[in-house]
Amino acid sequence: MSAAQVSFDDLANQIVAAGGKIGPSELHGFICGLLAAGARPDKGRWKNETAEFLDLEALPADLARDSLKLVEQSLQDLSDKNFAFQPLLSTGEELAERGQTLCLWCEGFLHGFGVGKYTGELPATSSEALKDFAEIAQLDATSLENGPEQEREFFEVQEYVRMAALNIFVECNPPSAESDPGQSGDKPAGPTLH
Repeated sequence: MSAAQVSFDDLANQIVAAGGKIGPSELHGFICGLLAAGARPDKGRWKNETAEFLDLEALPADLARDSLKLVEQSLQDLSDKNFAFQPLLSTGEELAERGQTLCLWCEGFLHGFGVGKYTGELPATSSEALKDFAEIAQLDATSLENGPEQEREFFEVQEYVRMAALNIFVECNPPSAESDPGQSGDKPAGPTLH
Protein backbone atom coordinates (compact mmCIF):
# COMPACT_ATOMS: atom_id res chain seq x y z
CA MET A 1 0.00 0.00 0.00
CA SER A 2 1.24 3.48 -0.72
CA ALA A 3 2.28 5.92 2.01
CA ALA A 4 -0.91 7.94 1.46
CA GLN A 5 -2.98 4.93 2.51
CA VAL A 6 -3.88 3.62 5.94
CA SER A 7 -0.99 1.97 7.76
CA PHE A 8 -1.26 -1.25 9.75
CA ASP A 9 -0.30 0.53 12.99
CA ASP A 10 -2.70 3.46 12.49
CA LEU A 11 -5.58 1.13 11.75
CA ALA A 12 -4.67 -1.10 14.72
CA ASN A 13 -4.66 1.93 17.03
CA GLN A 14 -8.04 3.09 15.73
CA ILE A 15 -9.58 -0.38 16.17
CA VAL A 16 -8.21 -0.71 19.72
CA ALA A 17 -9.39 2.81 20.64
CA ALA A 18 -12.88 1.94 19.37
CA GLY A 19 -12.94 -1.32 21.34
CA GLY A 20 -12.86 -3.55 18.26
CA LYS A 21 -12.02 -7.21 18.66
CA ILE A 22 -10.43 -7.85 15.25
CA GLY A 23 -7.03 -6.67 14.01
CA PRO A 24 -6.21 -4.74 10.83
CA SER A 25 -4.99 -7.78 8.89
CA GLU A 26 -8.15 -9.75 9.50
CA LEU A 27 -10.24 -6.68 8.61
CA HIS A 28 -8.31 -6.20 5.37
CA GLY A 29 -8.70 -9.89 4.54
CA PHE A 30 -12.45 -9.59 5.19
CA ILE A 31 -12.70 -6.58 2.86
CA CYS A 32 -10.70 -8.36 0.14
CA GLY A 33 -12.80 -11.52 0.49
CA LEU A 34 -16.00 -9.52 0.06
CA LEU A 35 -14.58 -7.79 -3.00
CA ALA A 36 -13.32 -11.07 -4.47
CA ALA A 37 -16.80 -12.57 -4.07
CA GLY A 38 -18.16 -9.71 -6.15
CA ALA A 39 -19.87 -7.73 -3.39
CA ARG A 40 -19.90 -3.97 -3.91
CA PRO A 41 -21.91 -2.48 -1.04
CA ASP A 42 -22.50 1.26 -0.83
CA LYS A 43 -20.58 3.31 1.76
CA GLY A 44 -23.29 3.03 4.40
CA ARG A 45 -23.42 -0.72 4.06
CA TRP A 46 -19.59 -0.94 4.21
CA LYS A 47 -19.67 0.98 7.49
CA ASN A 48 -22.30 -1.39 8.87
CA GLU A 49 -20.42 -4.51 7.69
CA THR A 50 -17.15 -3.21 9.13
CA ALA A 51 -18.73 -2.30 12.48
CA GLU A 52 -20.37 -5.72 12.68
CA PHE A 53 -17.14 -7.52 11.77
CA LEU A 54 -15.23 -5.54 14.42
CA ASP A 55 -18.02 -6.25 16.93
CA LEU A 56 -18.78 -2.55 17.38
CA GLU A 57 -22.17 -0.86 17.54
CA ALA A 58 -20.90 2.01 15.38
CA LEU A 59 -17.63 3.10 13.81
CA PRO A 60 -15.91 6.26 15.06
CA ALA A 61 -15.45 8.84 12.28
CA ASP A 62 -11.69 8.23 11.83
CA LEU A 63 -12.11 4.47 11.65
CA ALA A 64 -15.06 4.78 9.25
CA ARG A 65 -13.04 7.11 7.00
CA ASP A 66 -9.95 4.93 7.01
CA SER A 67 -11.83 1.67 6.55
CA LEU A 68 -13.61 3.13 3.51
CA LYS A 69 -10.24 4.32 2.21
CA LEU A 70 -8.96 0.76 2.71
CA VAL A 71 -11.94 -0.62 0.75
CA GLU A 72 -11.34 1.77 -2.15
CA GLN A 73 -7.61 1.12 -2.23
CA SER A 74 -8.12 -2.64 -1.99
CA LEU A 75 -10.52 -2.66 -4.93
CA GLN A 76 -8.11 -0.52 -6.94
CA ASP A 77 -5.13 -2.73 -6.06
CA LEU A 78 -6.99 -5.99 -6.74
CA SER A 79 -8.11 -4.60 -10.13
CA ASP A 80 -4.65 -3.27 -11.04
CA LYS A 81 -3.05 -4.98 -14.02
CA ASN A 82 0.38 -4.34 -12.46
CA PHE A 83 -0.35 -6.65 -9.50
CA ALA A 84 0.06 -3.83 -6.96
CA PHE A 85 -2.06 -5.62 -4.35
CA GLN A 86 -0.46 -6.49 -1.01
CA PRO A 87 -2.18 -7.96 2.06
CA LEU A 88 -2.11 -5.50 4.98
CA LEU A 89 0.24 -7.21 7.44
CA SER A 90 2.32 -6.18 10.41
CA THR A 91 5.70 -4.76 9.50
CA GLY A 92 7.17 -5.63 12.89
CA GLU A 93 10.60 -7.15 13.33
CA GLU A 94 9.32 -10.44 14.78
CA LEU A 95 8.54 -13.11 12.22
CA ALA A 96 6.00 -14.67 14.60
CA GLU A 97 3.99 -11.43 14.63
CA ARG A 98 4.07 -11.09 10.84
CA GLY A 99 3.21 -14.76 10.45
CA GLN A 100 0.24 -14.45 12.77
CA THR A 101 -1.10 -11.45 10.86
CA LEU A 102 -0.86 -13.47 7.62
CA CYS A 103 -2.88 -16.28 9.23
CA LEU A 104 -5.48 -13.75 10.41
CA TRP A 105 -5.58 -12.12 6.96
CA CYS A 106 -6.44 -15.51 5.42
CA GLU A 107 -9.12 -16.09 8.05
CA GLY A 108 -10.65 -12.69 7.30
CA PHE A 109 -10.56 -13.34 3.55
CA LEU A 110 -12.45 -16.61 3.98
CA HIS A 111 -15.05 -14.92 6.18
CA GLY A 112 -15.50 -12.07 3.71
CA PHE A 113 -15.74 -14.42 0.73
CA GLY A 114 -18.43 -16.37 2.57
CA VAL A 115 -20.38 -13.24 3.53
CA GLY A 116 -20.03 -11.99 -0.07
CA LYS A 117 -21.95 -15.09 -1.24
CA TYR A 118 -20.21 -15.73 -4.55
CA THR A 119 -22.85 -17.33 -6.77
CA GLY A 120 -20.89 -18.41 -9.82
CA GLU A 121 -19.12 -21.64 -10.59
CA LEU A 122 -15.93 -21.48 -8.55
CA PRO A 123 -12.93 -22.28 -10.77
CA ALA A 124 -10.72 -25.13 -9.54
CA THR A 125 -7.72 -22.86 -8.97
CA SER A 126 -9.78 -20.52 -6.77
CA SER A 127 -11.31 -23.43 -4.89
CA GLU A 128 -7.85 -24.84 -4.20
CA ALA A 129 -6.55 -21.43 -3.09
CA LEU A 130 -9.47 -21.03 -0.65
CA LYS A 131 -8.63 -24.46 0.81
CA ASP A 132 -5.01 -23.34 1.16
CA PHE A 133 -6.16 -20.13 2.89
CA ALA A 134 -8.13 -22.29 5.34
CA GLU A 135 -5.01 -24.30 6.12
CA ILE A 136 -2.89 -21.16 6.52
CA ALA A 137 -5.52 -19.62 8.79
CA GLN A 138 -5.23 -22.64 11.10
CA LEU A 139 -1.45 -22.41 11.48
CA ASP A 140 0.13 -21.39 14.76
CA ALA A 141 2.70 -18.82 13.69
CA THR A 142 3.62 -17.84 17.25
CA SER A 143 6.46 -20.36 17.26
CA LEU A 144 8.20 -18.86 14.24
CA GLU A 145 11.69 -17.63 15.01
CA ASN A 146 13.65 -14.99 13.13
CA GLY A 147 16.21 -16.47 10.77
CA PRO A 148 17.11 -16.30 7.09
CA GLU A 149 15.54 -19.66 6.17
CA GLN A 150 12.25 -18.95 7.97
CA GLU A 151 12.18 -15.43 6.49
CA ARG A 152 12.51 -16.93 3.02
CA GLU A 153 9.78 -19.49 3.70
CA PHE A 154 7.49 -16.81 5.12
CA PHE A 155 8.07 -14.63 2.07
CA GLU A 156 7.12 -17.53 -0.21
CA VAL A 157 3.87 -18.17 1.68
CA GLN A 158 3.07 -14.45 1.79
CA GLU A 159 3.68 -14.16 -1.95
CA TYR A 160 1.51 -17.22 -2.60
CA VAL A 161 -1.33 -15.66 -0.57
CA ARG A 162 -0.95 -12.37 -2.44
CA MET A 163 -1.05 -13.99 -5.87
CA ALA A 164 -3.84 -16.42 -4.89
CA ALA A 165 -6.00 -13.51 -3.68
CA LEU A 166 -5.41 -11.70 -6.96
CA ASN A 167 -6.26 -14.86 -8.89
CA ILE A 168 -9.48 -15.42 -6.94
CA PHE A 169 -10.49 -11.81 -7.55
CA VAL A 170 -9.79 -12.07 -11.29
CA GLU A 171 -11.51 -15.45 -11.71
CA CYS A 172 -14.60 -14.40 -9.73
CA ASN A 173 -14.83 -10.88 -11.21
CA PRO A 174 -14.23 -11.23 -14.95
CA PRO A 175 -14.42 -8.03 -16.98
CA SER A 176 -17.72 -7.58 -18.77
CA ALA A 177 -17.57 -9.19 -22.20
CA GLU A 178 -20.14 -6.76 -23.50
CA SER A 179 -20.06 -3.20 -22.36
CA ASP A 180 -22.94 -0.95 -23.17
CA PRO A 181 -21.62 2.48 -24.18
CA GLY A 182 -24.80 4.03 -22.79
CA GLN A 183 -24.16 2.72 -19.28
CA SER A 184 -22.26 4.57 -16.61
CA GLY A 185 -18.88 3.14 -15.61
CA ASP A 186 -19.94 3.64 -11.98
CA LYS A 187 -22.36 0.71 -11.95
CA PRO A 188 -21.21 -1.75 -9.27
CA ALA A 189 -20.28 -5.26 -10.33
CA GLY A 190 -21.58 -8.29 -8.50
CA PRO A 191 -24.16 -8.68 -5.78
CA THR A 192 -24.75 -6.17 -3.03
CA LEU A 193 -24.79 -7.46 0.55
CA HIS A 194 -28.18 -7.76 2.23
